[in-house]
Amino acid sequence: MKVFVLGIDGLEARLVKRWNLKNIMQREWGTHDVASVVGPEEKIYTPIIWASFLLGDSAVRFGYTWKQILDERMKVAYGPILYPLYRFKIFLFGKRKLGLRKYMVKLGLYKRDRVRREIWRIERLPEHIKQKTLVKEAKNLGYRVWIKEFPSYNDKEVAEMRAYMSIHFFETLDERLKYLEEVYSFSIKLLEEAIDEFDAYDLLLYYSPLIDFANHMLYRPGKLKLMVHLASYYKRIDRLVEKVSEKIGDSALMVISDHGYDPMEHEHSGYGFWSSNIILTKKPQSITDFKNIIMDLLKTDTAP
Repeated sequence: MKVFVLGIDGLEARLVKRWNLKNIMQREWGTHDVASVVGPEEKIYTPIIWASFLLGDSAVRFGYTWKQILDERMKVAYGPILYPLYRFKIFLFGKRKLGLRKYMVKLGLYKRDRVRREIWRIERLPEHIKQKTLVKEAKNLGYRVWIKEFPSYNDKEVAEMRAYMSIHFFETLDERLKYLEEVYSFSIKLLEEAIDEFDAYDLLLYYSPLIDFANHMLYRPGKLKLMVHLASYYKRIDRLVEKVSEKIGDSALMVISDHGYDPMEHEHSGYGFWSSNIILTKKPQSITDFKNIIMDLLKTDTAP
């Protein structure tokens, strides 16, 4: 059976239910655990969670961690001369935030543009770990796999967006909405490409960062205007799911998020969302369960 995965970063289950987004919910839906996969010491960070999805196991166990990614970022940002001073600051003060970064950026000592150019390399899974992913294992069994701009695997433009996303947090609402429209246009273009390629592939792995960015910029429960804008983006995704569903017929369609969003803490939540257009024999409890579920669907002749 063909399988089309819509990876929708940050899709929050409570909002899907609140706004009754039937296309996203499909025939069955639920939440899955993310927090225990990365562990208490790790940040719930997009590439790490999607890497765990692809591996069917915690990416942290393979040495792919937020600490490692952050350290590589700092090496690039500060360069060989200032990086040792950054490490000395960590030695003295640990993770305590001293508020120095913004001054380093202004003085040109922290090279944000350099990070942006190199982020795809910093956050990409090493080739020897890629061999254990859903993508490689499916290909080894003869399945044709489409995957593009997928975090930790082959994203470049999306990785650059992720590196710069936070600079939009403090812009005016109009500026934030303008940026989100750019991300939406990017997401639509990529989805149209995936839909056009559907007949030529057995497994398609699509990804969009739109909802995660919108959550960070608009999810403010006490501010009606912002929530109306946020709802509009969720409803657009709902319509996109309907469009994909109409195209793929009896093939399997799964909507999966790597986490939700906690508006009180302004942090990623420890659970993600999932839905399926067919009744799954095994319900996913963790982000690491999807690899086997998808492989089983590929080996199934027809949808139940």
